[in-house]
Amino acid sequence: MIRGAVLLVALLAACSPARDPGEDDAAGRALEAAARDAGIVRDLADATGVYAAGEDRLCVTGAAPRYRIGVSVDFGEGQRCIARGTAQGRGDLLVDLGQGCTFTAKRNGEQLLFPVRTPAACARSCQGRATLDTLALDRLSEASGEATRLRGADGKLLCAD
Repeated sequence: MIRGAVLLVALLAACSPARDPGEDDAAGRALEAAARDAGIVRDLADATGVYAAGEDRLCVTGAAPRYRIGVSVDFGEGQRCIARGTAQGRGDLLVDLGQGCTFTAKRNGEQLLFPVRTPAACARSCQGRATLDTLALDRLSEASGEATRLRGADGKLLCAD
């Protein structure tokens, strides 16, 4: 009985038309691209939006793989960092805040994580004991309009052109 069932399955498999697995992949990619273009689903590689944690704010504007980025860390009177620059990437972001402050920010789902130690040059953007080290921000919005209007602790737009 078992031998007969195995033989039947083998015969059915032999009669099935051969399929190119690449056809399914291509069709799936085309469908996903059409859904992104129509605004039905978002591009997961796109980092655009507003990120925040407590009083810390970050904006990302533009489109993958090139962005404008601005970050504001505010620990109170005389304890803050404000930096503006560019970022590149379709996953993790290579962030350049100028004057040698360049590092990779990791993306973990809807969270953006700065390295435990940013380059020493990043301290030029900070006052007091504030730092950009170990900054972890959650995405609050994917809207580029909100990101372009985000203001830093200095009251100025963070992602202005």
